[in-house]
Amino acid sequence: MRPFPGSGRDHKKQMLILRQIQLGEINDQPWCPRVIRNAVTDFLQYSTNHWWQYTPLLPTLCYFLQRVDARQVIDLCSGGCGPWQGLYGTINRAFGGSFRIILTDRYPNLAAFRLSRDLSGGVIDFREGPLDACALPKELTGFRTLFGSFHHFSPIQAHQVLQDAVDSGQGIGIFEMTDRRLVTVLTMLTAPFFVLLHTPKIRPFRWSRLLLTYLLPVVPLIVMVDGIISCLRSYTTEELTAMTESLTGAPYEWEIRRRGSPRSPFPIIYAIGCPKRHIEP
Repeated sequence: MRPFPGSGRDHKKQMLILRQIQLGEINDQPWCPRVIRNAVTDFLQYSTNHWWQYTPLLPTLCYFLQRVDARQVIDLCSGGCGPWQGLYGTINRAFGGSFRIILTDRYPNLAAFRLSRDLSGGVIDFREGPLDACALPKELTGFRTLFGSFHHFSPIQAHQVLQDAVDSGQGIGIFEMTDRRLVTVLTMLTAPFFVLLHTPKIRPFRWSRLLLTYLLPVVPLIVMVDGIISCLRSYTTEELTAMTESLTGAPYEWEIRRRGSPRSPFPIIYAIGCPKRHIEP
C-alpha cells in the first residue's frame, strides 16, 4: 500500500525498490532501556560525523537558511546530536556567529546533548523534555530539520510533521541516508562490524557501552536490525513529492532530490520546503 496517491507515478522506477513496510524500530520502543537507546544513538551520531555523511548538502542547507533568514534551527529527533557537531561551525560562520541549533527528541540523549553544547560553545543547545515532532510548541520557532529520522514516522505521522511546519510558517528540511533498494538493505548486514570496530572511539566514554557491545552484543544487533527496518520504512522522492502536494495552507516551495555522497555508499534523499513568499525573486 502506497502512502499517498501519486507516489507510484513512475512505475518502472518503483519496481527497482522494495515495498515499504511499516515495522517498529527497537530503539523507538518505550520499553527499550535508556542505556541501550543512548548507546545506539551515540554510535549513529559518531558514524554520521566520522564519515561526514551529510556534508555534501551543507551548501544547499545554508542556501535555504539564508533565503528565509533563519537564525535558529530546531532539530527534531536528534538522537545523539546527528551531524551537527560537524556542521555547526560552517553554518555559524555563514551567519556571523549569531546562529543557534536546538536539539530535541522524544527520548532525549541528555549526555550527548550536553557534550555537543560544550563542544560548540553554546551554539548547539537542547530541550531537556520529550518533544512531539508532529506538534511543536508555538514558541519554539526556527527552521526545522530531521536528519536520518523521517522514516521513523508512518505516512500519517510524516504528513503531520510536514503540515505542522506549514501551519507554523517555518521552513523544514528532511535528510535521509536510507532507501528501499535491496543493495542498501543487504549492506546493513555489515553494521555490526562497524559497531565493534568504532565503539572504543565514541565519546563520552562509557563502560556500559562497551558491555553492551562486546560482552552482550546488544548494540551491534539493534543497529543492524533497526538499520534494515529503517531502509524498509524509507520514503522515495516520488512519495515525498506526493506527500508535500497533499499539504494545505500557505503555498510552499519544495526541493526534493536524490543525490550521491562521496563519503558514503548510500545516496542522500532530501526534501526542503520554505514559504513561497520568501524565495520568490
